[in-house]
Amino acid sequence: MAGKQAVGAPMTKACLTTHGGASRDMDQRIQQNLETHGVTVLTTPQCDRNTDGVDMTVTYNDKWWWDIVMYMKEVDIHFYTAPVGKLIVSGEWHNSVLHQFPSADGVVANLMDQMFNEASGGAVRTATAAK
Repeated sequence: MAGKQAVGAPMTKACLTTHGGASRDMDQRIQQNLETHGVTVLTTPQCDRNTDGVDMTVTYNDKWWWDIVMYMKEVDIHFYTAPVGKLIVSGEWHNSVLHQFPSADGVVANLMDQMFNEASGGAVRTATAAK
């Protein structure tokens, strides 16, 4: 969902709040997808909305369950303007009760593609898209 108050917000440099530990792979997936969209990424365990030189902060929550193997149950990703902290866009994905074992890489890539598409409203706002 795009934040009406943040339409047109620049999305070229982000601070990603990382989780580390068991979510280290998700940290890397999200960082790689941001970079794929032309966003320069600063990673830290806690982004401060006043982090110098960033346009937005990125947060996420992921949940994994066990059923023969670990599988992703859900992921929610949020982009906020910096330093104000207004929502730019959020995306969420939830596995079904009769779950599948989807590729987390594919889920994150598809979700972030949708988020960038929704946030852009057809306007070019990332460094790669501007080229």
